[in-house]
Amino acid sequence: MKFVLSQTGRPNDGTDPTGFFNIEFHTELKPGKEWKRKVRKEVLIQEIKDSLDIYPGVIFGFSQPIQDNVEEYVAGVKSALVIKIFGNELEQMEELADRTASVIRGIEGIDDVNVFRSVGLPELQIRLEESRMARYTVSMADAQAVVEMAIGGKAATTFYEGERTFDVQVRFAEQYRDDEYKIGNILIPTIDGNYVPLKEIADIEFISGPTFIYREGGSRYVGVGFSVRDRDLGSTIAAAQKKVGEHIELMPENKMEWAGEFESQQRATKRLAAIIPAVIALILFLLYMNFGTVRDTLVAASAMPYAFAGGFISLWVTGTIFGISAGIGFIILFGITAINSILIITEMKKNFLKSRNLESAIDNAVNNKVRPLVMISLMGSMGLVPAALSQGMGSDIQKPLAIMIVGGILVCLILSFTVLPQVFYMAYRKDRKRSSGI
Repeated sequence: MKFVLSQTGRPNDGTDPTGFFNIEFHTELKPGKEWKRKVRKEVLIQEIKDSLDIYPGVIFGFSQPIQDNVEEYVAGVKSALVIKIFGNELEQMEELADRTASVIRGIEGIDDVNVFRSVGLPELQIRLEESRMARYTVSMADAQAVVEMAIGGKAATTFYEGERTFDVQVRFAEQYRDDEYKIGNILIPTIDGNYVPLKEIADIEFISGPTFIYREGGSRYVGVGFSVRDRDLGSTIAAAQKKVGEHIELMPENKMEWAGEFESQQRATKRLAAIIPAVIALILFLLYMNFGTVRDTLVAASAMPYAFAGGFISLWVTGTIFGISAGIGFIILFGITAINSILIITEMKKNFLKSRNLESAIDNAVNNKVRPLVMISLMGSMGLVPAALSQGMGSDIQKPLAIMIVGGILVCLILSFTVLPQVFYMAYRKDRKRSSGI
């Protein structure tokens, strides 16, 4: 590490409205080539977390400056994912949040569980009793004015210095207001000209009050932040939602929302759910326009599953978690398998029309198209190899897409030369002994 810089509470410019309970450690790492050990970022984070877990009562979360700002903008709190429990009573909401945190803490893939607490700041509460004030003939306005002046200070006059003006405040010295007993002895004037101690007309005690109240849409909420590691986001959230729904029962005045990266993932999933069928339909239409027959179109369409097989095999071999960027890779693999099927099927049909020997036509077509298809595959995959092997900043987004394409193209190429000719043979075996063309 080059240095570690700590920041307690909000920054000096006031752009981040957080409380004193938030402490950030900004750490700048040396370039990867200068590291004495070759470890991945995930391993380094886990080692740091293990070494810091010895401190009780402290919950650590790991992020990056820009990522942290984006997460806070999306989720509303400093966490990649958050469960928001809305309601009116802070104590009740925190109890629900604690129970929710304990439920999701044991789910595989969920880490850095943290309850963003609202209650816990000690504060002095002075509760004026009207019945006792009436007994001593003390008005509410007089009592509040004296308490305000004695503890917080109140402007008595204005001091002028040239063109500048300053308020002159009257306030009790600290030694007369530094605990609840001394505050209770503050004298309050009565209507008949006497004085009565504050403790005779008010209940004075220290309580735990709200430290930081989170709001969204005009409603209070308590957040349960967490992150997902070593597992795909969709299945992890689905498991968490199911378990929370089984163990947590909300009051009628409460409601629960899941926010953060999950919202973005849901929106992207909905878009992909509409885009991928549209892409498949467009590819089928173009295949039919190219071949002109339903049979050839179906033979070529049988290569579509190669994209799924190639993509998932490449992710499984490399241990990469499926995400939205990997899902986009399917669209590219669909197009590549369509090109492969067009070239091979066109060559097999041409040879079959000439020789009328189906086996020979398939063998010659496969042999003739090995070189061009391998060249196409290499052009499409080799350019993404650096992205598939990258470990630097931003690799979390581009790496699954690159791995999906690089590995998927190779698998699709192998299946195109082995399985697709068999499908073509099954489709045309009835025509191999006929004397007329197709």
